[in-house]
Amino acid sequence: MKKLFLFSVCFLFLSSCSQTTPFIDSHREAGEVQLRGQSTPDRVAVCYNPMWSDKTEVKKLAQQECKKTNRKAVYSDTKWFSCCLMNPSTAFYDCKK
Repeated sequence: MKKLFLFSVCFLFLSSCSQTTPFIDSHREAGEVQLRGQSTPDRVAVCYNPMWSDKTEVKKLAQQECKKTNRKAVYSDTKWFSCCLMNPSTAFYDCKK
């Protein structure tokens, strides 16, 4: 029983470490039209870890997302502990012309 418990804890810990690079917080559920997550077409949310992620990398992701609609990313604000375990911070960028 102890081995199963230790295996489960190790598995959960390792699986939470799988996404350590910054990412855009938006996704689409199967069969749904609307996006889920904190991002909107006018406001990009980038989940990141301030200990490991470079701010230029975070901004680059936001720029790429805003560029899809021919706009530029302008930093808005940051929320702490609003995303996943390994990337707890969310930087918000407004897409502006």
